[in-house]
Amino acid sequence: MAKCDMNIDFDGLASDLIGKAKTAIIGAEGTFEGDDTAGNFSIPVLGSDIVGNYTISGNTFAIAITDKPMLISC
Repeated sequence: MAKCDMNIDFDGLASDLIGKAKTAIIGAEGTFEGDDTAGNFSIPVLGSDIVGNYTISGNTFAIAITDKPMLISC
């Protein structure tokens, strides 16, 4: 069960959104696996990781955070 769920509507191409997300996550020394429809990510923070997955349907970017440090809110 996800600890945090959020849906973000966006304009433009899914590939542009995913490219920006991938660049930001890898720039933060995280991991990113996925494409324009679904994937997984992990971002190190506070000695732990924020772990989640995403799906894209139409122009909605749905993010599910499955694990995170207790001190980080949604």
